[in-house]
Amino acid sequence: MSIIKIKRKVKSSILKIRELEKFKGKNVEITIIECGEDKLNKNETSSLAGGLKSYGNLQLIEKEKNAWGIAVREKYENS
Repeated sequence: MSIIKIKRKVKSSILKIRELEKFKGKNVEITIIECGEDKLNKNETSSLAGGLKSYGNLQLIEKEKNAWGIAVREKYENS
């Protein structure tokens, strides 16, 4: 089952929806839900900055700042 979600302002009773091309010849169910102007104009691409913050380990942050230098010294120390 494929689901697509399209948000646009209806300007006519006839809709041309290119995204439905892959459904030609198939049985589909189309649901129309009216939404407010604020939802329609909302920018869909929101920032993901800080999205993984909850997975961070606060105890390792200080070590991470110097991790590359430590790794290089350990690898090439006896070369």
